[in-house]
Amino acid sequence: MNRFKNARLSTKLFATLIFATSIIFITITVATFLIVRDLTINVQKEKASLLIDTVKPAVSLALFLGITDIGEKVSTVTQQKEVIRLEIADQNGNVILDYQPFGASSPYDMIKVSKTLIEPSSLKPIGLITLTYSGEEFSKTMDHFYTLYGWVLLSIFAILWIMLIWINYLLLPIKLIANKVRNFKPGEKIIFDIPYSQAEFIQIVHAFETMQERVLEYSSEIETINKNLEIQITEQTHEAIRHLYYDNLTALPNRLKLQEDLLTKPINTVALLNIDDFKEINDFFGIDAGDWLLTQIAHWLSEMKLSPYRLGGDEFAFRLSEDLSPLEIRHDIEILLSLLNEKLFMIADETVHIRATVGIAIKSDKPLIHADVALNKARSIKQPYSVYDQSEGIEQRYQANIAMSAQIRQALIEHRIVCQYQPIISCSSGKIEKFETLVRIKNEDGTLIAPNDFLPISQKTKLYHHITQEVVYQACHLFAARHEQFSINLSGSDMSDSRTVSTIENILRQTGTADRVIFEILESEGIENFDEVASFISRMKALGVKIAIDDFGTGYSNFENILKLNVDILKIDGSLIRSIDENPRHRIVVEAIVDFAHRIGIDTVAEFVSSEEILRNVTDMGVTYAQGFYTGKPLFLNPQLM
Repeated sequence: MNRFKNARLSTKLFATLIFATSIIFITITVATFLIVRDLTINVQKEKASLLIDTVKPAVSLALFLGITDIGEKVSTVTQQKEVIRLEIADQNGNVILDYQPFGASSPYDMIKVSKTLIEPSSLKPIGLITLTYSGEEFSKTMDHFYTLYGWVLLSIFAILWIMLIWINYLLLPIKLIANKVRNFKPGEKIIFDIPYSQAEFIQIVHAFETMQERVLEYSSEIETINKNLEIQITEQTHEAIRHLYYDNLTALPNRLKLQEDLLTKPINTVALLNIDDFKEINDFFGIDAGDWLLTQIAHWLSEMKLSPYRLGGDEFAFRLSEDLSPLEIRHDIEILLSLLNEKLFMIADETVHIRATVGIAIKSDKPLIHADVALNKARSIKQPYSVYDQSEGIEQRYQANIAMSAQIRQALIEHRIVCQYQPIISCSSGKIEKFETLVRIKNEDGTLIAPNDFLPISQKTKLYHHITQEVVYQACHLFAARHEQFSINLSGSDMSDSRTVSTIENILRQTGTADRVIFEILESEGIENFDEVASFISRMKALGVKIAIDDFGTGYSNFENILKLNVDILKIDGSLIRSIDENPRHRIVVEAIVDFAHRIGIDTVAEFVSSEEILRNVTDMGVTYAQGFYTGKPLFLNPQLM
């Protein structure tokens, strides 16, 4: 079917003619055949019937008279060469005459005709005469019919073939038009020299010529559109490159442009300049004023011929000549910072002095990374600038911190944050009454990582709260089946994080351990975040929790704040306890703390009790509890009751 759909028009026309002619021819042939056959058979039957009628009266009379020798009476019939058989029987079926000429057989179909013999007087049936007549004439007539229709069929196919040639000849202009159109190209004009003038072909040619004119018009329009698009694309490409490589606010090249320039231009001495306290400027004057200040700083750095880049926020970068010695670079940076400090910038009709910190990487293979390391170092040591020094191992420490951060995160996922518990004994009885919860990371090989190695890093990577929540969960569920009190260390950020505080409250309620929990808080964090810590302590005490101040006695110890926070325990710093038997000053401080605690009715805990002599001294001084390697090392506990 698909092949016929895709066939040429001449083929389709020829196939249609053949199909229609075949239907008509077959219909006429069948009708004629039936008519001729019936007519021929009827004629033959009529001949046979006439022959019977010629002898029928004589035969009927002979049968009526009882004459059985009737051969002569039917001789007019039997002498006919077309007669194959003549049979006469009486009414009882007895055969009176059965005539068959010698060798009477016919290769043709035979026609049989029977008639009833009637008694002359009574007109009653007295017998039956049957004539078998040769169908030779019928067969010959039909053979002539078949021959005639064979020639008619051949004539029809010859006529159809001639018509096919004529159709192809008539459709030749379409082929010529197709060949010309097939090679058509915009901008060229086709000339149709068709050898016929039929109206249909003239219409087709006219349609193609009209199409050519429109194509030429559209081509011209498209060419104009393409030129405009090329201009727009070029402009947008430049604009995209500008957005990709340049800062929208200051119009300075950005970090990506600097990275590309570092790859293409071998100048690997880079300085990063960060504006000090820029957040305070934004908070005080507003973000719009801060942006205006950044544009002024960018303009000033450009005036200083530094070819600056803006890396984002309040951070700028510029490259320095590698022909300069490290001493000359330091000198130039000092002059730059001095000029920047003296420069007055305007914000909302007010003059502002700007200070900045600079990190420098000299001839570095990782200039941006190393300059950033130097910048962070300068901030940490509170110096105006710093030069990266590989021998200091700062980058290695950063990498170690990153690795530790990943290790902490993996330990949280794999539940390898574990707790050990250090006993706290009563100085009066010497029995274990409390435990301090100490967090560890358990490595895959079973070794433990101490908290000093990962807690400071976790505070910088926002993982600290997750560790705190895990420690509270483990400790509370462990001591839910024990009777001792237990302490857990909390940071100021823990107490100010609403999610952590809610988690702690839920765990305390679920385990029913609130009346045996002691939360240890660093004194310094309590003073710095007094309001938040006071609010947290109030919520915890409402549940029955006790509060201890850890490392009390170092730095600035504010007794007034201790009274306001309503704490229950003071843990005396280990630096005082460790040398209490050797340093009289430390002994005096400890005695003062113990006396203060006794007066306000709270307990004391001596940390770092590492010997029997220290334990005896703190006991004699009235310290309530002792904690240290001498009284008990950190260990894992079983959940069962002791």
